Amino acid sequence: MVSIVGTTTGTVTGDPPNEATGDLELSGFPLSQNWSISEQPSLGVASIDPNTGEWTYTVDPSEYDDIPFGTTVTDTFTVRVTGLEINDELEIAPYDLTQEITISIEGVCFTEGTLILTEGGNRRIETLDVGDKVMTADHGLQPIRWIESSALPPERLRKNPAMRPVRIKACSLGQRQPERDLLVSQQHRILVSGPKVELLFGAPEVLIAAKHLCSWPGIEIEASNDPVEYYHILLDSHEILTAEGALAESLFLGEESLYTLSSDALQELAAIFPDTPTPNGMGFGRAARRILREFEARALA
Repeated sequence: MVSIVGTTTGTVTGDPPNEATGDLELSGFPLSQNWSISEQPSLGVASIDPNTGEWTYTVDPSEYDDIPFGTTVTDTFTVRVTGLEINDELEIAPYDLTQEITISIEGVCFTEGTLILTEGGNRRIETLDVGDKVMTADHGLQPIRWIESSALPPERLRKNPAMRPVRIKACSLGQRQPERDLLVSQQHRILVSGPKVELLFGAPEVLIAAKHLCSWPGIEIEASNDPVEYYHILLDSHEILTAEGALAESLFLGEESLYTLSSDALQELAAIFPDTPTPNGMGFGRAARRILREFEARALA
C-alpha cells in the first residue's frame, strides 16, 4: 500500500527568503506519481514539483495587515498525488492520496521581565521606552527606535503550542550565560560561539533560533499554558543585545517581519525609517551575524 512520507510541516522565519520548503515521498511500490496542490493555503501560495514531491510555500504579504507582530500564525495547504502502484495483492492498481501541510509563521521577541543591559545597568524590558539606550556587542550604546509588546492568553497557547516560549536555563550557554533563566519566543535567535562553530562555519559566532537549541541541556520549550507577553526592541540596525547576561538579537526587520506588521505599525516604522523598511523593499539590511538554518544548528548539538 502506497503512503505519503516526508516533510509535512514548515516554518517561515524573520529572515529572507519569505518561504518554507519540504520534500514528500511515497513508501510502498509506486509505479508512477503525479503531485499537485489540491487546496491552496489562505495566507500564501504553494507549489509542488509534479515529479518529485518537492513543495514550496510563499507568504502573501497582502494577507498580513490584521496579524499582530510577535505572534505565530498557522497556515495549511493540501497536496495530492495520483498514479499506479503494485498493491498488497501484487496487482497494478490506481491510487489517489492527499496530505495536509502545516506552516508556522513566527515572530521574534523577548518575554516580559527580561533584564536588558542598558546605559544605566540591567532594566526590565517592560520599563524601556523609545530613546532609552541599550548596550550592543558591536556598537556600544544605541537608542531604541521602536518597542512594542504582544500579550498571549492561555487559550492561544493551548491552540498553538508554537507560541510557547523557550526557556534557556541559567548557565546553559556557559558560565553566567544566562545569569537567570531567559525566556524568548521560539524563533528568537541566540548568539553561540566556540571552536566547533568556527570549525564548521568559518565564523567565531553565529545566531541560532532558540527552538533549534532545544536538544542542548537546559534548553526546552515551556510545557505550560501560562500567559506570556512578548516584547520587540528595534534599533537602527540589527544588533546583539545582552539579555539576562546572554547575547541575543534585537528585532531584525527581514521581509517576513514586515509582512506580519499591522498597517498602523508599518506607518509608524515608515516615519521612523523613511529609507529602509518597506513591504516591497529589501528589508532591514544585513544580519548582525550569520544565521544558521535548522540542519546547520543540529551539527552543533
